[in-house]
Amino acid sequence: MKKMIAVAFALLGIFAAGCARTGDMESSAFAPGEGRRLVIYTSHKQEVYQPLIREFEQRTGIWVELKTGGSTELLEIIAQGDTDCDLMLGGGADSLSAYSFCFSPYHSIYEENIAPEYRSSDGSYSPFSALPVVLIYNTKLVRMNPPTGFASLLDPAWRGKIAFADPAVSGSSYTGLCTLLQALPGDRNENLRCFAANLGGRLLPSSGDVVGAVAEGSCYIGLTLEETALKGMDAGYDIAIVYPEEGTSALADGAAVVAGCAHEGNARLFIDFMLSPEVQQLLPEEFYRHSVYGGDDGLKNIELIDYELDWASSQQSTLLETWGELFEGAQG
Repeated sequence: MKKMIAVAFALLGIFAAGCARTGDMESSAFAPGEGRRLVIYTSHKQEVYQPLIREFEQRTGIWVELKTGGSTELLEIIAQGDTDCDLMLGGGADSLSAYSFCFSPYHSIYEENIAPEYRSSDGSYSPFSALPVVLIYNTKLVRMNPPTGFASLLDPAWRGKIAFADPAVSGSSYTGLCTLLQALPGDRNENLRCFAANLGGRLLPSSGDVVGAVAEGSCYIGLTLEETALKGMDAGYDIAIVYPEEGTSALADGAAVVAGCAHEGNARLFIDFMLSPEVQQLLPEEFYRHSVYGGDDGLKNIELIDYELDWASSQQSTLLETWGELFEGAQG
């Protein structure tokens, strides 16, 4: 049985003991003064953000206020300005890079521990964990000829049976879409059109819905993150993972300090906390994720492409606009 995350943090003693907890995520009745506050926007699921934030609060005495949502929609809110957000927690490096103008550069005290391939060159974001993109399928409904790679997502045999989240809402779904386009040979625009058409007018509202749709059988196959798939398998869902034969990406998600925020120092403390050796050690043990420190044996057996981060970041608006037009057109 997996050990309780709170116990694990307590045993490891991530930060110096004796820092009193003065806040609670759910209630502001005993909120401290402005100097001990931090406002976080996150696209992470509760099982990821809650233990991290609670431990950060307990160890530092900083009180965290939280807003959740899809990474792309939260980044749009931040980009529009007039926000109380101090720290964006979640979203792939490509999505965070696309909104780098919103963030204040910061290089963590643990910067040298981060593997070079995950570092942000300009410090606009800090990586948290590495997340391979995978395919999944329902093991009861797909007994013969399971998907083998991204090319399967263009196969008319799977039309209308593919679980895929809206990339205009989900950053991980956008990364999955870019990975598909980069891994497959041929014209990217044509592959984008074929994939949009092959969804058969079906697009899920959240990346968290992909595993459920495949497990319950409303979809037969899906595109998701390894982390999400592994959690579903451990929960007993009838799904299996496929690492695409063309190769896949293992892009880092991360966090970024909002430029001009009210609690910049506290936001930086949280980044140092998430990049501490103790938290990074817990990623594969408790969160089904890979550390950004590198040397992860779990990634050595996965065929990885050289993900074009600059292309995915610079083309995000154009690609999402094109995607929207193609998806709508495919329904007509």
